[in-house]
Amino acid sequence: MSELSSRYARALVTGARSGLGKAFALRLMAEGIEVWGSSRMPDAFENLPGINPVLVDLNREKELSKWYQDLDRRAGGFDLLVNNAGFGAFGKFGDFRDEDIQSQLRVLLTSPMQLALGAIKCMRARKRGCIVNISSMAGSLWIPFFSSYNAGKAGLSAFSQSLMLEAPATPPWIIDFCPGDLATPFNRSTVRRGEPSGRLQRVWRRIEQNTEAALPPQRAAEDLMGGLKRFRHCTLHSGSFLQRIMARLGARLVPTGCKRTALRRYFDLH
Repeated sequence: MSELSSRYARALVTGARSGLGKAFALRLMAEGIEVWGSSRMPDAFENLPGINPVLVDLNREKELSKWYQDLDRRAGGFDLLVNNAGFGAFGKFGDFRDEDIQSQLRVLLTSPMQLALGAIKCMRARKRGCIVNISSMAGSLWIPFFSSYNAGKAGLSAFSQSLMLEAPATPPWIIDFCPGDLATPFNRSTVRRGEPSGRLQRVWRRIEQNTEAALPPQRAAEDLMGGLKRFRHCTLHSGSFLQRIMARLGARLVPTGCKRTALRRYFDLH
């Protein structure tokens, strides 16, 4: 039995079919933790033996807090919730549709909050557990034309920090996990609005280049394991060395106007 499996016997990972969610699930199973993975596709886990599949559409499920508590009882009790599911919407804000914004905020912010509500009720009763909210460096290092994505991730990070304030020294522990660029299928699943020309094309080209040169998702999984072993509230950044430094310095030292100027130059928008 590993150090982690002695504390966290059972985990629920949302969006575990691919990308970061898959890397997290496989790494947790390697630690001896029983993993339940959610997806809205019933055959999503055919190539991932060992994961207990859970069919749920976070964009449609009405009472996610109750849904979590029911699943918790059936599974035997989760010690770990990883709120990972998400997707991007790229384009000029004026080209978005109402449903784009509603869907982004529901999957990135509202659904994780509802799942966390169910998890906290269950975990506090057992006086153990951890909730990991996968936010993003995009919450503080904003990506142009990802306005609703940036907003959802910034909100999720603020939510995590608020939970840490409510109970600073008792579980369930809260981890605000902020990844940067990683080599995942995120770009392929991004909803794109508007013609990909001019400024949009330049920004998208930079995003694609960053993804091609990025670290594999297994790096993020290793970083998360290190955070889980702290057994306390924490904020973690994962990605390249430069991104981690930029995220920390940008949040603490760089004036907002200077940060916007630097990001415009970085994405060729000046």
